[in-house]
Amino acid sequence: MRIVTLNTWKCEGLYARRLVLMAEGLRELCADVICLHECFAGGGASTAASLAEALGMRAYAAPARRKLRTYGAGRVMSTSGLAILVCNPAISVDVCALDTDARDGQRIAQRLDLDHKGVGLRILNLHLTHLTGPAADGVRTAQLGAAMDWALAGDLNATAADQALAPLRLAPSPGTFQGPRIGASSPAGMAIDHCVLVRQGGWRLAATGRALDRPDDDGWFPSDHAAVVLDLIRAQ
Repeated sequence: MRIVTLNTWKCEGLYARRLVLMAEGLRELCADVICLHECFAGGGASTAASLAEALGMRAYAAPARRKLRTYGAGRVMSTSGLAILVCNPAISVDVCALDTDARDGQRIAQRLDLDHKGVGLRILNLHLTHLTGPAADGVRTAQLGAAMDWALAGDLNATAADQALAPLRLAPSPGTFQGPRIGASSPAGMAIDHCVLVRQGGWRLAATGRALDRPDDDGWFPSDHAAVVLDLIRAQ
């Protein structure tokens, strides 16, 4: 079982080009589950639907954070939520609201139950607050605390050293916030996207890695975040 998590960066940058790069990179990974964040949907476009079609997967989208965004030549009402792509239909899917901060806006969690070759797995897809400072740490802690009973994948907007993520016992990992392209002025190198097996159940961890971190010929990345890959095998 291969699980991939990727922040798709809404419709920013060279969106149409990035959709192609994301599809190409994800196709190479041959994932069973792909957890997506900042999935743009508006103006006739949909990141989740486009990637699902390109990969031959089924998309379960959870729209959120509705607002006007710049797309194409104008401004469109759109959402930037979560989505989980899977190869086979889910047993169940649910969405719940998380604690939010007025400076940040709506945050949700998306839960999906799978049966993979007779072994169950529960996925929780999260995009925690991006705010910083002591108040934000408290919000992140509350958001994560509401999800600790589930398996976890997502853009947690915090590193393994962040106290808010202490319950996950994350090991230090390669940076995932890479900026939109080579040479861009961004705080690259921070590992803020994580994919972790919280409860073993019928699975155990085989390997982890980073992907979609290679730029195209013009220096553009598929997204300003690299993807995180988690490989699981059946527990004996």
